[in-house]
Amino acid sequence: MSTVLSLHLGATTVHAAVSVGGRIDVLALGDGAVGVPAPDPTDGRALVRLLVDAHARCLRILDAVPDDLVLVRPDGATAVDPVLVEAARRARVPEPAILEETRAVAALAAHGPTGVVGDLMGALGGAFWHRSGDAPTGPKPIVTRADLGGGAVGADRRPPAPSVVAVGPRTVFEDAVVPARRRRGLPTPVLAVVAVLVLAALAALLLFGSDDQPIAPAPATVAPPAPTTTVELTTTAAPTTTVAPTTTVAPATTAAPTTTVVPTTTVTPTTTAEPSTEEPPAGEPPAEDPDAGDPEAGDGASAGVVPSTSPPPTTIVPSLGRVTLSGVGLTLDAASADEVLVAFGDPADGAAAELERAMGEAVGDTGWGGDPACTATEVRRLSWSGLEVVLVRDGPEADGRLAQWHLSGRDSTETSLWTLERIGIGSTVADLRAAHPAVTLVQPDERDPAGRFDTEPVLGDGILGAVHRTTDAGRVLLMWAGDACRRWTD
Repeated sequence: MSTVLSLHLGATTVHAAVSVGGRIDVLALGDGAVGVPAPDPTDGRALVRLLVDAHARCLRILDAVPDDLVLVRPDGATAVDPVLVEAARRARVPEPAILEETRAVAALAAHGPTGVVGDLMGALGGAFWHRSGDAPTGPKPIVTRADLGGGAVGADRRPPAPSVVAVGPRTVFEDAVVPARRRRGLPTPVLAVVAVLVLAALAALLLFGSDDQPIAPAPATVAPPAPTTTVELTTTAAPTTTVAPTTTVAPATTAAPTTTVVPTTTVTPTTTAEPSTEEPPAGEPPAEDPDAGDPEAGDGASAGVVPSTSPPPTTIVPSLGRVTLSGVGLTLDAASADEVLVAFGDPADGAAAELERAMGEAVGDTGWGGDPACTATEVRRLSWSGLEVVLVRDGPEADGRLAQWHLSGRDSTETSLWTLERIGIGSTVADLRAAHPAVTLVQPDERDPAGRFDTEPVLGDGILGAVHRTTDAGRVLLMWAGDACRRWTD
């Protein structure tokens, strides 16, 4: 049987239950605690962290990987369903089945044990709902005497005779049959008289009709056809020795119309063929091109065009550089055995050391100080060409942390600074839509075709940026991730 993980997202606490091999147990989400504080349903990052931790606890405690996931949420909170689905996709856990608390508690009452009360009802109800389905609805079945342990019901008795004697026929078949009256028509003598009169009229027409009328019209006289005159045409062909590949019509001197055709006997091969503007005489076929059908004769117009057999161009996916951009930080040596994730919130000193190891010493370093564009007390900006990394801290004695990166300047084809989906400076809007189907594009000013994009508008931890126009041909101008400093100019 499959392993099912059921999480109840309560108002203040989250509880979990696991069904392994048909047995349902409560899963402790914390060390020494059954439940953990419930995150904000709209906080995508907190939900992703909760799902990853619950998945890891199930594997560590029960040595079982959940095959299915049930998320029990409060009743009426349908607006958070897309956030829960997207958080599960980000956490790389099974696609969840989202259930309301009422349905989970009803399934526990119908299929689970009695006496379960408190905060565990939602988590256990989700597990029982996955195994047995919703609680049955509708009226209860009828209880018979056999169900109560009584004896069988005796033989049926025939009903008593009716107390009232019926008077008259009992069915419609006993009603008196009234013969139907036949419709009256014309009497037979009248019909006979009419028939005699009709016959008499036909006999009179046959006896007294005129025999002088012709049966068919007289044949028409057709005049014989006029004699035709046959004109003999004499065709004389005069041979020549050498002529150009043209057709010449020469008039004859005889009285009868004579057509003289000068045929071509010798053709001088040329590299350029000029079309003849003279038309052949009536009744004669057009002169044939001696080079017709020969693929090696004449120029390209007579020999035809040979289609190209070269293969179509192939799109080459650009290679990733030492640093790969993402919505949660920067990845060093991505897709290799030495892959390291420098995430937002990591210590500032360690993040700066890792970046310098990958890209060398920073070209620019502002040092710690105040920045009106950022919310933190002190800000330090490190830059490598077009990549800027922002470190923040709450005071001189506080620990710094990585909070933002920003990319601009040259195209990514020159700097090799891409996201894992190969989106960078110079990418088109069509590439952006293909890599991130949920991306949103906004054009702030109708007079300016430039636009802004957000690759993850649901969870709020995607990559933001600007394009020079919102059509598919638009190109990415700049992009960043992290909310430490303000990047919009408005």
